[in-house]
Amino acid sequence: MTESIQDAYDKFREVRYFGCLDGLRAVSILGVVWFHTWFITAYYPVLRTIPVLRIGEFGVHVFFGISGFLITTLLLREEERYGAISLKDFYIRRALRIWPVYYATLAFYVVLVLVTEHGNDRSRLFFHYLPGYLTYTFTWFAGSATSGPIFNFSWSLATEEQFYCFWPATIRLLRGWGSSLVMSVLVVANLASRYGLLAGLLPPDSLLERIIGSVAVPICLGSLLAQALNAPTGFKTLYPILGQKWSAPAMLAVLVASLFPLEPIWPLAWTAVALLVGACVIREDNALAPILRIRPLAFIGLVSYGMYLFNTLAVRIVHSGMDRLGLGHPLLAFLPTVGLTVLAAFLSYRYFELPFLAQKSRFSRKPRATVPSPDGVAVGEEVAVASIKL
Repeated sequence: MTESIQDAYDKFREVRYFGCLDGLRAVSILGVVWFHTWFITAYYPVLRTIPVLRIGEFGVHVFFGISGFLITTLLLREEERYGAISLKDFYIRRALRIWPVYYATLAFYVVLVLVTEHGNDRSRLFFHYLPGYLTYTFTWFAGSATSGPIFNFSWSLATEEQFYCFWPATIRLLRGWGSSLVMSVLVVANLASRYGLLAGLLPPDSLLERIIGSVAVPICLGSLLAQALNAPTGFKTLYPILGQKWSAPAMLAVLVASLFPLEPIWPLAWTAVALLVGACVIREDNALAPILRIRPLAFIGLVSYGMYLFNTLAVRIVHSGMDRLGLGHPLLAFLPTVGLTVLAAFLSYRYFELPFLAQKSRFSRKPRATVPSPDGVAVGEEVAVASIKL
């Protein structure tokens, strides 16, 4: 490893807060809101075939790639520092971050459905899948219905929770490349299922097939990226590709290009997500950094989880109001929807989520010798912000 790459590797290993990822998360959630603004109101099939209108849907997959990278990096560094991963502390921290606002939102939906959809088919379908919403197993039982039921957006949260359930224990039990092999097998199995290569091997629409299909390839690739960058050899291999100043915009261009065909090139798009995340974290001064680090985007990234939970409600509220004014076009609804979603997410974050997030430090293992960091937080301590500080 040359000295310059060694220096870059050492610098990467010292980073505890990947600032560009908040901006990347912000762009992703804005894309999701954009997609929902069109999807919910524009019931014209032709519009859904126009790439620029539906490309925002892929924002969820970018979230997956970021999550896979951050969680795996956190786990690997905890294992190196302490010799083992505390599964109990990990799950408590994740529960404090995800569960309070998720279950509060779900409870609100229960009341909303009882009041506004009582007795109709949508109400029956919602309560049919309610056990899946409560247990994060919706994707295992919904099958092709994932695009129909109320609260169906929880499919992505179910996917992430399923990842959290098995991945930390896998890293703890299978050190080294054993866990990477498991993750690679999951990627291959998902792609084989997606392209019909498992036909005849599994019963059609079986539970096992739905479980395999619910695996998020971007989470897997983000996790593999974290493992590669954590190892000197992997970092050395990827640095010439991802460590250049213009690597980030180049990967973004590949991602956008892969999404423009009527049928997106999914393997290429998912790979581009992982490479984009890698280019944003290998060097903090990448060419996208001046955009991704601007304060409004960083703020949106901070509250993006709440935005994801609230944005479909905001879309319907805004469209209902604008329809009464005769201004129902999706283009006119986008900015008011973003504003309402950001406001709701901020209020939730500030007055509801933060008290729970403040408890996370009680379940963060403290280093024997505290190493000061520029922001005053001990290295190795996980704090409650959108991009995990490491």
